[in-house]
Amino acid sequence: MEQQQALLRRIRADLPPPLASHVLHCVVHENNLLLYTDSAAWASQLRFLKQEILQAAGKARNYAFEKLQIRILADQISASPRAESKANLPSAEKIAMLRHQVDDIRDSRLQQALQRLSATLARLKDE
Repeated sequence: MEQQQALLRRIRADLPPPLASHVLHCVVHENNLLLYTDSAAWASQLRFLKQEILQAAGKARNYAFEKLQIRILADQISASPRAESKANLPSAEKIAMLRHQVDDIRDSRLQQALQRLSATLARLKDE
């Protein structure tokens, strides 16, 4: 169990932070590495990093894995609820600056899009 936890820590350390938190468990079975995640969307993202994950796991165990399998734990997500990450919104000053600069734009479609964007950002900032 300790070896699996150490392997899990090593794999998480080599992944980007948003992705690392969605790798819930790992299991070594013969020459295969099984990773468990909490949704199909994160499983898809993990598949893009297959080679990096296998390399990190191989370095941790001093062993070359032949295959990576990613499985989804549906409705069995860890007992501790995860904090939902919030959007990184610009400051109120930057939203106001965007709103004022819209008037200087000649392209009407771009002007409309930026007006909608600034209105949405202001609304989200107030929530």
